[in-house]
Amino acid sequence: MKRIISLAVMCLMACVAFSQNLLEITDISQPNDVYTGDNDRAAVIFKCNQSIPLTFESSMDKSATPYNTELEGSDMVYYIEFHTGQKYRGRMLTITSPGYAPATVFIDDLQPKQVLTYQAIDPNSTVDAGCYRGHRNKGMEELKNMNYQEARDQFVVARGCTDVDSLENENNIALVDTILHYREIGEQKFKLLDYYGASEYYNRVMELNPYDNLAANRYNNCLTKFFSECDMTYKQADFYYNEKQFDKARELYALAVKNNCPTKVQAQEQINRIDQIKVDKKSHARVFTYEFSKDTPIGFSYGKYKKHKVGGFFSMSLNSKVFEMMRNDCRTPDMPEVNVNFGWTVKIVNPVWIFFGPGATTKVYYGKYEVTDDHDDIYPNKKGYPNDPDGVLKPKDDEKENKKIQEYTKDDQKANLAWAISPVIGVCAKYSYFALRLTYQYRFAMDSHLKDFMGSQRLSIGVGVSF
Repeated sequence: MKRIISLAVMCLMACVAFSQNLLEITDISQPNDVYTGDNDRAAVIFKCNQSIPLTFESSMDKSATPYNTELEGSDMVYYIEFHTGQKYRGRMLTITSPGYAPATVFIDDLQPKQVLTYQAIDPNSTVDAGCYRGHRNKGMEELKNMNYQEARDQFVVARGCTDVDSLENENNIALVDTILHYREIGEQKFKLLDYYGASEYYNRVMELNPYDNLAANRYNNCLTKFFSECDMTYKQADFYYNEKQFDKARELYALAVKNNCPTKVQAQEQINRIDQIKVDKKSHARVFTYEFSKDTPIGFSYGKYKKHKVGGFFSMSLNSKVFEMMRNDCRTPDMPEVNVNFGWTVKIVNPVWIFFGPGATTKVYYGKYEVTDDHDDIYPNKKGYPNDPDGVLKPKDDEKENKKIQEYTKDDQKANLAWAISPVIGVCAKYSYFALRLTYQYRFAMDSHLKDFMGSQRLSIGVGVSF
């Protein structure tokens, strides 16, 4: 904290030190001075080096033009006459000079015959500045020119001036010493190719001395090299990551974080992913199983069964009739069926995990049906065959065999999809490279008339590997 406060003080000193074109106004009035003009008038006198011409403007008078000027040594003296009285209270006098910011003096309550005298100086000028100000200002000029040792010498000489401002002068010496210290560290880090660290110190130098072109050039050069190296490092790390060379990738991501690269947040995220991959690999967290049930013997499941975190899984099962339906070769009474589930995995106690989640089931039935109050049985039976409550299925004479057979009409062979919401819950046990899953599925038919056809529950077993 002390270091931060010290730096802030130095920055403030630098801003003050490098301020330009400001006049310093000092009241040097003598209490016994009396104006000899009219009884209701007062006088304001300004003294300033003749190299700095002054003009005046009053907030309450039409004119503030001096009635007289005279040369007094190296100073030009300006005499201005003002009216006095209640209505002139709050008067402000603005002093201007080419190349300088306007300065304001409050002449709040001038009394008749009163004389106010002010001295105006340029505190940053070496002209008629006195011993201390002369050396101080020369030191500041050397500071601007990056001649730091010469600037320090001027401040050291200023210590011996009788008019020295000791606090200001010691602060100026400390300012030079701080700049030299920061420049030295910056150069060391630059030589060691620590471009980010070097840029920080060159930036500190610029904050204390905005005129230091060397620090500015070094700073820009460091940033260019720094961003280029960061970009190269991150791209190389991504290459190794995509190639599954996680150790090399992690090393480069860590370097991006250490160097405080713009991509350090993304790099840290990649490090976390790599660490998790290593943990998962060591604990054989990934499980792939072949899933079997009576109605859907073709199935698989893939999931992550982690030791300390919640994982996820996905499973799918179907029967061979699905492929016939995809070939448009599905006929009554074939019943294609597909189950899809996903959800979460949670460790109970090693080596047992539970898993649960939502799912969906679709199953094919046949025929064209209408829902009526009187014919609930017009829906297919459990095997998917269309019922024939209204005599839709017609017998056909077979003349050769001389017997009647029954056939389905085209409408009876129309395939329709029945849907059900099918959440699952189950357990998974894994040991080393072996994994076993047992799944219980409950079905909620989307159409209540089809609940018998869809069935209410199913069991499946899965056998596979963990890796």
